[in-house]
Amino acid sequence: MRKSLIIIALLLGCFSLNAQEYHMKVFNTAFILYDKDVSTIEEFRFNGEHMFINDDNGGSTLNIRDIDSIVFRQESPHTGDTIYITYNGNSVTVDNPFADDGVQIHTDGAFVDVESWRMDVPYVVSGSSDNGRLIYYSMMPFHLTLDNLSLSNPSTVTIAMGVYVPVTLRLKGTSTLADGANGPQVGTMDMPCELTVNGTGTLQITGNAKHAMNIEGPITINSGTIRILGSDSDGIHGSSNLTWNGGTLDIVSAGSDGLDISGNVTIQNGDLSINTTAETQRGIKVSGVFTMNDGSLNINTSGTDSKGIKADNLVYFNGGNLTIVNSGDMSKGIKADGDINITGGIINITSSGSTVLESVNNQNVPAYCTAIKCDTDINITGGDFTITLPTSNHGGKGISTDGNLTIDGATMTITTQGDGATYTVSGSTKDAYTSACLRSDGNMSILSGNITLNSSGTGGKGINVGDDSHTTSTLTLGTTGGNDDDLILNVTTSGERITISSGGGGGWPPGPGQGGDYANPKGIKSRGNLTINSGTVTVNCTQNNEGGECIESKATLTINGGNIETYSKTDDPINAAQNLTINGGTIYSHSDNNDGIDSNGTLFLNGGFAISNGARQPEEGFDCDWNQFKITGGTHIGTGGATSDPTQSVCTQPTLKINTQPGYAIQVLKSDGTVICTYQCPTFTGGGGGGPGWGNNMVMLFTDPQLQTGQSYTVKYGGTISGGTNWHGYYTGNVTYTGGQSTNVNVNSMYTTVSAGGGGW
Repeated sequence: MRKSLIIIALLLGCFSLNAQEYHMKVFNTAFILYDKDVSTIEEFRFNGEHMFINDDNGGSTLNIRDIDSIVFRQESPHTGDTIYITYNGNSVTVDNPFADDGVQIHTDGAFVDVESWRMDVPYVVSGSSDNGRLIYYSMMPFHLTLDNLSLSNPSTVTIAMGVYVPVTLRLKGTSTLADGANGPQVGTMDMPCELTVNGTGTLQITGNAKHAMNIEGPITINSGTIRILGSDSDGIHGSSNLTWNGGTLDIVSAGSDGLDISGNVTIQNGDLSINTTAETQRGIKVSGVFTMNDGSLNINTSGTDSKGIKADNLVYFNGGNLTIVNSGDMSKGIKADGDINITGGIINITSSGSTVLESVNNQNVPAYCTAIKCDTDINITGGDFTITLPTSNHGGKGISTDGNLTIDGATMTITTQGDGATYTVSGSTKDAYTSACLRSDGNMSILSGNITLNSSGTGGKGINVGDDSHTTSTLTLGTTGGNDDDLILNVTTSGERITISSGGGGGWPPGPGQGGDYANPKGIKSRGNLTINSGTVTVNCTQNNEGGECIESKATLTINGGNIETYSKTDDPINAAQNLTINGGTIYSHSDNNDGIDSNGTLFLNGGFAISNGARQPEEGFDCDWNQFKITGGTHIGTGGATSDPTQSVCTQPTLKINTQPGYAIQVLKSDGTVICTYQCPTFTGGGGGGPGWGNNMVMLFTDPQLQTGQSYTVKYGGTISGGTNWHGYYTGNVTYTGGQSTNVNVNSMYTTVSAGGGGW
C-alpha cells in the first residue's frame, strides 16, 4: 500500500509540470516496462497487485511486484515512435528513434541484430535482400510489421528470436521469406515466443532447411494470409497451443506435417488449406486437443500411412466446413487416440488408398485406409457427412472405432466401392478383409439422424459391429418409444461374397462338402445383440449369391418398434443366430431365394405387424429350424414354400396355416362377416434353396389378435381384391373382394391348418 501511495504522489507531482516535456518511464532494473508522454495518460488505478494505466493507445497493465522504479524525465520529443528497418540488397537502412533510449540495432551488411529493453516497440521491416537476416534479442514484448518484405538467406535463418517474449506480427502487402537449405536453423522464421498475427497482408515462407515456421510459444492468428510455399519438414511447427481466429492458411507443400502442434489446436474461423506428400505424415498433428468451431479447413495427404488430422488426445468438431482427401495406402482422414466428438458442421472425406498387410507377432494384419478412425469412442450428435471410399480403396472403413460409436442427430452419406480380399494370416490360416461404412469393436448406437450407407464391393457391409474378439458388442437402432421419423436409415449392399475356403453349394438341407468359409456382404450385422427400438430402416441386399443378409445378429435380435423394410435377393433379409423377438414395429421382409425372417434359435412374436415373404420350398416366411416358436400377440403374415410350426404349448394367440397358391388373394372373416385380413399373396420370383423338384405350393402363416379359439372363420381364396390401401399386399380401408372360393374353419387349438387351393407342406 505504501508503494502505491508513493506512485500516486509522483504522478500527481508530474502532472503539475509542463506535460509536453515529460515522460513517465516504468522500469524493472534495466528493462523499460512502460514509456509514455504524460500528456497522453488519462488515468491510472490499482486493483490488488496490478497497476492499470489508460492512455491514448489503450493502456497497459503492470504487475506492481515487477516495478523497480518510476522515473519522470524531461527530454526532447522523439522524432517518431516506430523503428524502420529497410533492406537494400546487401545493405540495410535503419531509422531508430530509440537509439539512446533502450534499443540498439547492429548491422553487418544485410544482417541485422536488435537488442531492446523497451516494451511494445513497433518495428516496420521492408525492402529486399537475398542475403539478409533479422534477429531480435528483445527483453520486452514488441510489434513487428512486415511491409512487402522480400528476405532470403542462402545459409541461415531469415527472422529469429534470441529470447522468449510476446510478439505481435502485422502483415502488410506481400512479404516473402526463404532460408538456406544447408543451414543449422530449425525454421525460416524461428521464434521462441508467443506470436499473434494480425493485418491484411500475406506472408509467403519457404523452409529449405527444416520447418517454414518454428514457434515455441502460443500462436494466435487473427487475420492475414500465411502461405507456406514449401518446407523440408513441417509447415508450421509449434511447441504450445495454436488458435486460429481468422485469416487464411495455404500450405502448398510440406515435406512432413503441415501443422505440427505440441499443444492444442483450436480453429474458430478462417480459411485453411494444407497439402502434404510425405509418407507417415499428417496434415495437422496435434499432441493435445483438436477443436474446430467454424471456418473452412481443406487437407490433402498422399503419403502411405498419412493422416489428414492426427490427434493424440480428443477431437471436437462443432462447426465449419472440413474437406479431407487422403489417397495414400492405409491412410486416415481423421485419426484420434482419444474420443472424437462431432456436434455440427460439414464434413467431406474421400479416402482412396488401399489396405496393406502389416506383420504383427509373425502374423499378417490388415491396415486399412479409413475416413474417420478412433482408438476410443466416437460421439456424433450433429453434422452433415459425405464420406466416399472409391474402388481403389479395398477393405477400407468409412467411420471406424475400437470403442463405442454413438450417432444421434447427423445427416450422413457413406459410400464404399472397393472389393475385399483374402489373405494369409500365417501358415495355412486364411482370412479376408472387407469394407464397411460404419464399424465398431465396441457397442454402436444409432439413435437419430438421416443416414444413407451404400457398399458395393465384394464382402462389403453397411454396418458391422464386433468381431470374433468382441462377441458381446451390441447394436441399438432408435430410442425406446421414439418417433420413427427421427431416424431415417437406408442401407444397400451389392457386392458378392468372398470365398475364403471352398465347400459345396448352397441350399437346404446341407449336403456333404458344403462347409465353405466365406466373407459375406451384410447390410447390418452385429456380433452381439441387436435391438431396434424406432426409426425408419430400409435395407436392400442385391447380390446374386448367398450371404447378403439385410439385418443379422449373431446373438439375439429384438424389434420393439420402427418401420422396417428389408429385401434380399438371395439370402435371409432378417436373421438371428440365437433368438429373434418381435415386440412391436411394422416390418416387411422379402427374399427372392431364401427365408423371409429366420432364426437359427428360438422365435418369439409378441406384438407388432410383420409381413415376411420367403421363396418356394423349402424356404419359409418364418423359420426357426424346429426350435421353439412362440406367438403371443401382433399381426403377422408369413409366406413361402413352407413354414416353421408354432409351439402350441407356449402360444397364447392362435395361428392359421393356410395352404394356398402363389399369387392367390386371401381374405379371412369372422363368423359375423367382419374382415380380419385381406392379403394378396406374392408370386415366387426365385427358386428355393433346395433347387429343382420342390413344389410350387405356397404356405401362408397368419396370426392376429382377432383370432380366438372356439370360434369359426371363413377363408376366401382365388378371388380379386379392389379398392382400399395396399401395403405390400396387405389391404386396408374400403376393400372389395370378389369371386373365388371359400372354406370355413373352426379354430379349436393354437395352430389350425386350412386348405385354400394349395397342397401344403
